[in-house]
Amino acid sequence: MGLYINKRNHPEVYKNEQNLNESNQSFSRQDFLAELISDQQKANNALNQALAELGLRYSQQEESKVHQWNQIDTQLKDLRNRLEKNEEANQQLAMQMNEQLELQKTAAEKMEKQEELQGSVLKRLDNQDALLDKLARQVNHIRSILFERTNYLASKIDDGYKLTSSYVYKLMTGSEKPLTFFLMNHKNEESQKKADSL
Repeated sequence: MGLYINKRNHPEVYKNEQNLNESNQSFSRQDFLAELISDQQKANNALNQALAELGLRYSQQEESKVHQWNQIDTQLKDLRNRLEKNEEANQQLAMQMNEQLELQKTAAEKMEKQEELQGSVLKRLDNQDALLDKLARQVNHIRSILFERTNYLASKIDDGYKLTSSYVYKLMTGSEKPLTFFLMNHKNEESQKKADSL
């Protein structure tokens, strides 16, 4: 707003006919406290704005951290569940391995007993083979003895038969010819009869 001059009532007030070379203000009064307050207000406003931005960034960062911590917590829970399942699986596997070891131990003991039994059976078989060989030799020996005694007895019986039959033939016929001669004549007569009948 410009300088108002009341030309009717006070025409000479604030009127200068000369050229002004410089400012007509001879001194100025400054209020340092007001400037300080103004500067402080500006600084406070800038600080508040910076704090607001920082608070916003902190909130965003906090939300990001919370989200990350939630993800980490979920991953930890998942990992804990997997570890528990793995622990259960490991315990079951350990139990199965213990059972398998017991079965292998039992099987080894049975195999050891089986080997001992087989060794005993093999020894018995060896003894049985030796006994069978001995028995076979004894049977062969008895057979040879029986064969010899049978031949001896057969020859003795044959000699006794011939002697007895000759004696009986002599008593019955009064002939001095042996019985074998009579038997040969009888056979010749029978063969002659067969030839005649043909």
